[in-house]
Amino acid sequence: MDVLSALAAALSLAADAMAVSVCCGLKSRGSFRKTAFTAAVMFGVFQMLMPVLGWSIGRVGSNALGAGQKLVAFGILLILGIKMIYDARSEQVSAMGDIAIKELVMLAFATSIDALALGTVLPLAVRADTPARMILAVFIIGAVTFVLSLAGFYLGRRFRWVRPFRACIIGGMILILLGIKVMISG
Repeated sequence: MDVLSALAAALSLAADAMAVSVCCGLKSRGSFRKTAFTAAVMFGVFQMLMPVLGWSIGRVGSNALGAGQKLVAFGILLILGIKMIYDARSEQVSAMGDIAIKELVMLAFATSIDALALGTVLPLAVRADTPARMILAVFIIGAVTFVLSLAGFYLGRRFRWVRPFRACIIGGMILILLGIKVMISG
């Protein structure tokens, strides 16, 4: 197996999850460590499972998804970004607590859709010609995503001095821009 290619794939897949984690770190005002760890685990697990699912679906599934995968990721990130900006207007934002598990699941799913498509070619891209090597490759992807997501959450926390309503607006704008990036880039 080509470990450098697996690390490069992991870093590229984890970039979106890290960016979203920074937004979550800005937003989180409750039990921070628990939320940060839960988010990092979710992002890592989704990034591990989606390539396996893509590998299972094979080329037919990848062709069927096509541009649709970008549209799904864009839609989820757009809706969550708009919701975050809209929530900034409410008075509840000043008493913001943990990020809801449902919201974390949606974010983890949205940021891992590209991993689904990558899964169809991952064995060739990283020379994972046996199931054991494929498992190692997806473990690397999941581990890198976990570490970068956790770091992103803490990086977002460093900017906690930003007032909660502004943090929600900034986080929402980042999610919307991330969705636009998904639509534009291949």
